[in-house]
Amino acid sequence: MSAQEIIRIANELSAKGITPSTAMVKARLSQPVPMAELLKVLSQWKQQPHATEPAAEPMVDRPQPDGINLQDLSDQLNRLEQKVDRLTALLLQRAE
Repeated sequence: MSAQEIIRIANELSAKGITPSTAMVKARLSQPVPMAELLKVLSQWKQQPHATEPAAEPMVDRPQPDGINLQDLSDQLNRLEQKVDRLTALLLQRAE
């Protein structure tokens, strides 16, 4: 059941225009899931086309106060999430 929940959460985030990360999915799980399983399922989800996924509306850049650009923030968040994912995978490898 946990793999289905991980996929469901990833699809929901993707439908909102958010790139799912392990941290985002883990925070939304109803029950704890081993990190190795979460990484495996999410990695598989990222590699497969999402035929059942509804088309996400593109993010619209809206003027933000103080020159904040949502796309820049989104890009930065994605880079940070990728780094966290890599570090988590390395830690899991060292633990084995």
